[in-house]
Amino acid sequence: MIQFKELTTISKKDSITDKDLDIAVQLLKKLEKDKCSDYIGKKNGNEYVISGRTYLFGQICLKTNSQSAVKEYINYLKREHGSAEEELGYLFEKIFIQQPEYVLLMTENNENLLNQLAWGFLNNHYGQLTAKNYKKMFFEINPKVKRIYPKYKKSVDYLLHEIYEEIKNPN
Repeated sequence: MIQFKELTTISKKDSITDKDLDIAVQLLKKLEKDKCSDYIGKKNGNEYVISGRTYLFGQICLKTNSQSAVKEYINYLKREHGSAEEELGYLFEKIFIQQPEYVLLMTENNENLLNQLAWGFLNNHYGQLTAKNYKKMFFEINPKVKRIYPKYKKSVDYLLHEIYEEIKNPN
């Protein structure tokens, strides 16, 4: 689909403007409407996945690195609620590292969003986390959160609890 090609082009830019982000959001919504999640290519008669909708949009949001990008990614997460796609959480945690205060503000203690964030943290740092070091690592990876902790205590404590529970009781 042409929308995937256009998203790919935007995602490969060195810097992405808010105008590019707006175009990407419109492309994303068209792909969602058409229920297209993977960019499929063909080689020697075989189909393969070139990229995914979530990956491309997440890369665009990361490169945009603005409050608008955070807002649009969170809106996308809300629309994708219930999806088993792991890429959603992976990218959300990376966006959180860039803009922790705005992410926490926008999540408004929404447990579904905070669970996605916890899942992203667990998976992006898999193999490094233990029940003894997870808090220390969380604050080392997200040093800005120390400063804003009093304001977002409820959300941060929930995140840390979910991370601990998963480390303690992996399924």
